[in-house]
Amino acid sequence: MRLGSFLLDKLAIIVVGLVTASFSAVLLYTVDANLYFALFVPSIFLIGTAVALLVDYMGKASYYKKLSNVLRQLNEKRFLLEVLDKPDTLEGTLWYSALKVATKSMNDTVARYGADNKDYREYIELWVHEVKTPLAGLKLALENSKDKTLLSEVDKLGRLVDQALFYARSGSVEADYSIRQVALSKLVNEALKSSARYLIQKKVRVELGKLTTKVSADPKWIVFILRQLIENAVKYGAKTLKFDCQRNGEHVILTLQDDGVGISPEDIDRVFDKGFTGVNGRRFGHSTGLGLYLCQKLCQKLGVKLSLSSEVGSGTVVEVAFLTK
Repeated sequence: MRLGSFLLDKLAIIVVGLVTASFSAVLLYTVDANLYFALFVPSIFLIGTAVALLVDYMGKASYYKKLSNVLRQLNEKRFLLEVLDKPDTLEGTLWYSALKVATKSMNDTVARYGADNKDYREYIELWVHEVKTPLAGLKLALENSKDKTLLSEVDKLGRLVDQALFYARSGSVEADYSIRQVALSKLVNEALKSSARYLIQKKVRVELGKLTTKVSADPKWIVFILRQLIENAVKYGAKTLKFDCQRNGEHVILTLQDDGVGISPEDIDRVFDKGFTGVNGRRFGHSTGLGLYLCQKLCQKLGVKLSLSSEVGSGTVVEVAFLTK
């Protein structure tokens, strides 16, 4: 709290004090009081008012400074009143009590929505696991079929089911990941293996650089992210995928370069937005706008940096930056 702001807030009191002191001085002088006495009495009144305002300012400034420090350091702002002392002033106490009631109501609402969201997420996870069983059986039954189109559609359905599962879990990644040292080659190979049929169907060629470097990552989540990036590149016309890595300080950057149609300049800044499909989405169709959004969301949760650059007609380069330890 600044002194100027405080004085401006107390302007009415200051003006009334000055007017009262001036009136007292004039009144005393008109009744033949000594000029010194006529000025001395109002001055005492003004000094007392100034001291009262100063004490009031120092008390409030100290409390508001503490409030600002606590608010700045607190991650969950809604728990502010749990760690903040109750003010001594009547006005502060009234505001504190009102905010406590409002905060409790908000926390109860957050808890209720949290419980509802947890129930919904658990239902989605259960549904995904249940639907995977008939899908696996259907895929097995179609393995020897001459109609590979139907098998391809079943594979696509399986990928969408997996995306739904990871999307449902994306809000609570912290409770479901295990960071450890793993070679980039293992992560990339697992992602390629899970997309092998799709890559073969689309006749995509894969080039692997030297990927022996180890990074700190959760294999399950990173493989899912890489698989999304691979299939996204292939969906938009890529016929060659090149994987390589380079070290940049404490980060190891995995690059995925494709020769697809590329992304238009007006879309490049929005490709990670939820539901955004852009020019390519309208051109190729069947785009949900969730793939890259989910990848970015998961990377942020895992402490991994995801970025991309692209040029129309020349393809796209995606960079995934991992910490080495």
